[in-house]
Amino acid sequence: MKQAVIPILVLGLIGIGVFVYSLNNSLEKRESETAQVRDKALEAYVIENINALSPRPSVLGGTFYVTEISAQDGIGRVAYEDGHTAHTADFTYATQEGGAVQITSFVVSDDL
Repeated sequence: MKQAVIPILVLGLIGIGVFVYSLNNSLEKRESETAQVRDKALEAYVIENINALSPRPSVLGGTFYVTEISAQDGIGRVAYEDGHTAHTADFTYATQEGGAVQITSFVVSDDL
C-alpha cells in the first residue's frame, strides 16, 4: 500500500504542474491578444485624429496623414505629413476601460 501512495502522489503533483503551466500560458496569450487590440485601437485613433491632434496646421488646404507610428507603455511617437510639410511628435496616452483611447499630451518634437 505504501509503495502505491508515492507514485500516485507524484502523478498528482505532475498533473497539477501541467494544469498550472497550461493555465499560465493561456493567461499570457490572452494578455498578449488584449495588448494587440489596444495597440490597434491606439493606432486607429491617432490616424483618424491626426489633424485635430497636431498643433501645427496643414498647408495649402491639405490634410495630414500618418506615415509611421510606434507606442508602448503610455508613450508614443508619430510621423505625419500633408504632402508639403512633415512633422514628428511625441505623445502620451491612456487607454480607458472598454478600449477608449485618450491622448494626454502631443508635442511636435522634430520637423523632418
